[in-house]
Amino acid sequence: MANKEFNDSVEDSTVDSTDLTENATTDAADATNATDAVDTAAEHANFEYVVDFTDDADSDNAIEEATVTVDSDGEESETVVDEASAADAEHSTAGSGESETADDEAEAHSSIPVPDVVHVANSLDASLRKDEHRDKAPDVASASIFRAYPMLSLHDVTLADRKTKEHIWHDLTLSFEAGECYAVVLDSTDQRRHAALLALMGGFIAPTSGQVMTKTTPYTDLDAEQLRGHRLGMITPQFSLRADLNALGNLLYVMNASGQTFLRPTKDIAKDLLDAVHFGENTEADEKTLAGKLDPVDEARLKIARAIAIDPDYVIVDDLTVNLNDEDSEQILGLLQDQVSTQNKQRSIIVVTTNDDVAAHFNNVIDLR
Repeated sequence: MANKEFNDSVEDSTVDSTDLTENATTDAADATNATDAVDTAAEHANFEYVVDFTDDADSDNAIEEATVTVDSDGEESETVVDEASAADAEHSTAGSGESETADDEAEAHSSIPVPDVVHVANSLDASLRKDEHRDKAPDVASASIFRAYPMLSLHDVTLADRKTKEHIWHDLTLSFEAGECYAVVLDSTDQRRHAALLALMGGFIAPTSGQVMTKTTPYTDLDAEQLRGHRLGMITPQFSLRADLNALGNLLYVMNASGQTFLRPTKDIAKDLLDAVHFGENTEADEKTLAGKLDPVDEARLKIARAIAIDPDYVIVDDLTVNLNDEDSEQILGLLQDQVSTQNKQRSIIVVTTNDDVAAHFNNVIDLR
């Protein structure tokens, strides 16, 4: 009888010991889960910055919560672990609930999307364009804030004759983007408007009112060297070449006059440019041929090479093909279009013409007749 009571007592003690062991194991597992949850939350919450383009209040609040940075030494995590380890077995259920809450918060933080900046910019750009089509007049800065600034733009430009006060151009607004070719078509019978537009775009005269800009900079903030020595290449029927210099000398002349510092010897750059425009192809001309003795095709090629010798952001071209036959015109216009994309930049090519056939070669046609 005594042996039986002793055995029963041993069994009861064994059961109690097993229960205590299971409880201790449960506590340890709960503490581990709590630690993992906090680590996960810290990992997802450790944003250095959050881009917030939304107007939704809930999203803003969620992102603001996500920007809370957990101390790099893990002090917050260690505190939670210590509290979980010191908890009594009676609070194991509560510890499990806290772990689930931490998991939920971590999952919520990890599901917060960082907005696609390009997508947002494109959406805002589309909105701005809609405003412009509704005849709204946003200021110059706000109209360009979410997209690349135009290489060249005219904003409400008016040019009046100084003597008669007659408006040669009135409230003219144009925009020329990088990576694009444009044909600006003018009336062949109105040479005054033709010359005035080229002078405005080339920075030779200032408008009576309005503003001409390159990217974010008004022409009035640039001197001639900054504009035509760095940003603008220009081709006109006259004065685009020095007849007394040979082909190589013309390119070296404009590069030296630009005030730029080139990364390679200018002579090497000049020779590469002549090759790039196919100068002397199917002719007897070479780099030593005087510009005044070139045939019309090589003359046009040399003008293009000289215009891009300073690596400009945009090139304005006036009647480059006027002395060429149809076949040669095709070659030269194609060569112009090839200058839009380079290894280092995207240019604007702007061809001012009175010829509809020339304009037909370009996707962007601006008819100002």
